[in-house]
Amino acid sequence: MEFLLSPSTSIKRQRPILGSAGCYNPLVASAIIPIGDELLAGFTLDTNSHWLAEQLRLLGFPVKRITTVRDRQEEIVEQIRRDLRDPEIEDVFCSGGLGPTPDDRTFEAVAAALGRKMTTWPPVLERIERRVRRMHDAGLVDSAQVTEGNRRMAHIPADPDHVFRNRRGMAPGLMYRADGRRLFILPGVPTELRGIFAEELAPEFLTGRTAGVVHELRFVFAVEARFYPVMRELETSHPDVSVGSYPNFQTRELVIRFTGQDERRVLEAMEVVRQRVAPMGLQPTV
Repeated sequence: MEFLLSPSTSIKRQRPILGSAGCYNPLVASAIIPIGDELLAGFTLDTNSHWLAEQLRLLGFPVKRITTVRDRQEEIVEQIRRDLRDPEIEDVFCSGGLGPTPDDRTFEAVAAALGRKMTTWPPVLERIERRVRRMHDAGLVDSAQVTEGNRRMAHIPADPDHVFRNRRGMAPGLMYRADGRRLFILPGVPTELRGIFAEELAPEFLTGRTAGVVHELRFVFAVEARFYPVMRELETSHPDVSVGSYPNFQTRELVIRFTGQDERRVLEAMEVVRQRVAPMGLQPTV
């Protein structure tokens, strides 16, 4: 399983037990591809993927897979194609690698993955030119001339289905449709990524669905292994409910989290756990 832990979580281990489908709503699953050598080398913490995964869950587009790849064109191409081929994935979100330096290779990789040519997109270049002029007028840069690196951010895979403005930076966000799926390309700078997603992308492309139902039971001083039999039982009786155990060694709590689309089924699964562990003297605090 490929995943990234929350940067602020105090949970030491995460071992979700999923239903047979592997995702409580597989028909609308998403994939996230964070791109950058700095992520895999441990220099930069990938807060973007954590934030995106939470937002997508709340909007009703749960994430099936997060896969971090290096700034290598062939590896980016391979992962994009893998996710676009996955029958359970509807939307793919790439982040990072859109900057002005040679190690930013995401645009070229997207073009190769989709079989498109690279082209300079005039509206993007015009916006970059305006931004550079404003920066020069504010004394932030020495020249109002657009550099080769700046122009590079306007050189994108041809014929995007949508171009996001990015009010906080120069690199554009992009969206391409491919074989009934959507590929979103976002900057890696967190403020830019979040701005595009919240102000432009989500309101236009991620509407009309509801988040999955999430409930928790919390136990104090509970041994996680004692929940194994009932969680195995739920895999058969409630395969549509994702059930995970999450020990927090700082608070000495064990959190059992239930996620699904049908609240009645989620509440049923919770009741099964209550009934099975009560004879062991275990009672949830919540």
